[in-house]
Formats: sequence, structure tokens, C-alpha cells
Amino acid sequence: MCFGNNQKKKKIKKNKIKPYIHHEDISKITTEEFLKETITCNHCKKKFNLESNEIKIHCAGCNQFYHCGIAGKCNCSDCKTVMRNNQIHHLSWCIHCVPKISQNKEKKDGIGYCICKLN
Repeated sequence: MCFGNNQKKKKIKKNKIKPYIHHEDISKITTEEFLKETITCNHCKKKFNLESNEIKIHCAGCNQFYHCGIAGKCNCSDCKTVMRNNQIHHLSWCIHCVPKISQNKEKKDGIGYCICKLN
């Protein structure tokens, strides 16, 4: 006699919440409203709107935006990618995310190269 086959297995239903999005509640944002949004520089903590073009880099190490405190662009092979239009893009780094060596000084406007942690 087998006692295990006579019992039916219970199916457990998972409680899933399916959100319903009201499409008429989502307002379209205009270009002027988008350009008025602000981004904070992580080094000096000043706020800049997108229209001013003051934010220079997005750091590859800490994923923060910077307009000052920029170490530069890395020139190693791990930090280079070829874009669709065959241009080479170098990752940018802040002074907090690079090793403290003499070549990694703060660069004005992010122009120049640095040595990143990945080397």
C-alpha cells in the first residue's frame, strides 16, 4: 500500500499585484520644462540646470555628476569604447575615485587624462 499517491498536491497561488497605469494622468513635459530641471555637482554641491551646460562629466566610479573636481578621462583599454560613428569614447573620473598619484590632479573643464583604478 502506498499512502503518498492518494493525497492531492495543493497548488499555491502567488499573490501578484498588477499595477494599472492611468495614461491620461501622465502629462507630457515640454522642452523648456525639461531644461529647467537641476543636477547637483557632487564635489561643490551647487545646483545647475540642464540648460546651462555646466555639468561636465558623469563619473564612471561613483556614478555622480561633476562640474569641478574632475580628474580627467582615462586612456586605458578597459575604459575605451568605440561608438556607432567610429569615435572612441573614454570614461571620465572624479578626483575621489582615482588613486592619489601625481598624474591624477584636478583638471579644469575635465580636459586631460588620468590613471583610473582599473589599471
